[in-house]
Amino acid sequence: MNLNDQPGFIYSQPDPTSPVPLYHQVYLDLRNAIQNGDLQPGAMLPPEVEICQSYNVGRQTIRKAIARLVDEDLVERFPGRGSYVRERPRHIQFLLDRSFSQQMLELGIVPQSRLISHEVGRVTSQAGVLRPYHGQPCLLLERLRLGNSEPVCHQLSTILISRCPNLPDEDIAGQSLYDTLANRYKLAIQRIDHIVRAVAADEYHADLLDVLENTPLLFVATSAYLADGELIEFSTSYYRADRYEYSTTQTIAR
Repeated sequence: MNLNDQPGFIYSQPDPTSPVPLYHQVYLDLRNAIQNGDLQPGAMLPPEVEICQSYNVGRQTIRKAIARLVDEDLVERFPGRGSYVRERPRHIQFLLDRSFSQQMLELGIVPQSRLISHEVGRVTSQAGVLRPYHGQPCLLLERLRLGNSEPVCHQLSTILISRCPNLPDEDIAGQSLYDTLANRYKLAIQRIDHIVRAVAADEYHADLLDVLENTPLLFVATSAYLADGELIEFSTSYYRADRYEYSTTQTIAR
């Protein structure tokens, strides 16, 4: 079986000249196929050697791509039986090392963003992870993130734009920031760091998120880095904690 033989699925040939790793290009293509329904829940993936032929890449590249899908609970492996597209999860659970839009789509929920403010400026912070980038051009975004029109998260983002100067002209409110960076600017996120703590909703966040004042919220400070170790985004987010649960996964090298 070849991936191209599966109804509704047309694979995209990875670009070996792109700075985005081949495995990440394959991962994005397979993930999009799963999210779009081209690869249905319960469908069995072809053997690795046949996927290699479809993408014209090595076996290790395919293994890394599928491992990423397994980590995101999009694919499940069964020893001796193969790899299968997982059924969509029933619980509304967020993984802190995944993009908001991606996870909402995986859950069968329509992701939306309400743009509160959009401003091009320069980094003014002289503290924390932004300190080395003081004075550099940036895009400042304030967004209300929604799922099926229900408020989920209030987010303030500082995006460094020296390597993606046209980003302010993109429809950021209507699509995934990380997908835009990877697909249009070949800037794939390789590491995401988080600082997480519980906070109480003040009047502003209570109004935005449609909760009572002093309702517990999850505060998440996120730093996203590229493959060369450069920071590309710093954001602070306030998530509703009454209808969602959050988790993160760490792989321990041995």
